[in-house]
Amino acid sequence: MLEFVFFDPKPRDEFLAKVNALDVTSECCQKGDELLVLLSENLDADILDLIEGYYEVTFQMSEALMAEAEGVEHFNLAGVEVNLKNGPVMATVDPKLLEKLLSVLSFEELGFFVDSIARAVEVPDTRPLCKR
Repeated sequence: MLEFVFFDPKPRDEFLAKVNALDVTSECCQKGDELLVLLSENLDADILDLIEGYYEVTFQMSEALMAEAEGVEHFNLAGVEVNLKNGPVMATVDPKLLEKLLSVLSFEELGFFVDSIARAVEVPDTRPLCKR
């Protein structure tokens, strides 16, 4: 499942409205302070591009609401979920680096890349690549 994270219900609800208008099935849940929207990974590439664009806009709205609530001008944080054996964790990533990565990779591709690294760290395979 693809996870889209929000911290305020207003941007989440706007994102959901746009996703639902595309006839994409979604599921909502909450994990701590995170409001999650879960979507199938089996989406058409064009639909996924639209959804990622919607997420970017609504995430910026979410960031602005959080900054306002905290009394600061803006937040400069970004994160990537890393799926470990004992459960997912959020890794803090420089926002400019993440933006650069997402300019050439989809969320799904970035997630696959990060999960590959996590698996390699948790279950090391010291054989050369050509022998795997």
